[in-house]
Amino acid sequence: MKKTIFYILLLVLFILAQSCEKVIDIQVNDEIGKLVIEASINNTSSQQEIKLSRNVSFSAGNDYPSVKGAKVIVYDDEEKEYVFQETIPGTYVAKDFTGQSGRSYSMDIQVNESKFTAKSKMPQVVLLDSIIAEKPKLGDKDTRNIKVFYRDPKDDANQYRFILFVNNKQIKDVYALNDDFNNGNPVSITLRPSDDEEIYPGDQIRVEMLCIDKSIYNYWYSLMQQSSGGGIAPSNPPTNISPRVFGYFSAQTISSKSIVVN
Repeated sequence: MKKTIFYILLLVLFILAQSCEKVIDIQVNDEIGKLVIEASINNTSSQQEIKLSRNVSFSAGNDYPSVKGAKVIVYDDEEKEYVFQETIPGTYVAKDFTGQSGRSYSMDIQVNESKFTAKSKMPQVVLLDSIIAEKPKLGDKDTRNIKVFYRDPKDDANQYRFILFVNNKQIKDVYALNDDFNNGNPVSITLRPSDDEEIYPGDQIRVEMLCIDKSIYNYWYSLMQQSSGGGIAPSNPPTNISPRVFGYFSAQTISSKSIVVN
């Protein structure tokens, strides 16, 4: 079975993070060498990154061929152009570029003779109120879960992704949520790390809450279902990039909180 299943390791590339690692293990259909686009625009950084690579077989390990020499441009809805320059193989950067809530962004990428496009609208900012660490009710380990609190706006449909960092390392678990059942209400949810990502007293915790558009929510929700078992067979997650490749283009806001676990 493993011989027919392959990795994509995907990461939302945040400039403020100390390192850029692929941390999400996803099984996908048998398509070696297909383009992987990891692209996000946020409202907190003055520099944005887009990363291009190709997926590899399960047995190839953590060696993802970079896609070099591509042309990468992002446009906002006022037709302002942001040209991304390749800084290291496969990594493309635009400086002096901070995303704005309510704006729509379009991405154009050319790799050799192939062109890829995507659009994403940056939602309004929703602030993360607070986070706490709490001991699970079951089990005898001295581990902790992380509980997050925020208030969902009532006027719009909202979608969220939560990213959990433990001691400055992003864990690979995927957390995605919409407001179908809590529109306009105070919300508290518990982020439960997997067994190999346990949290203990003394650990430094940071949670980033991302407000994302519907297509990006569908992408991360699909990955969450697959990574948790979810009762579904491994498949390629939905993408907002055309023609279809692996990955995403997300215009997103970020609100974060940090604590030290007691």
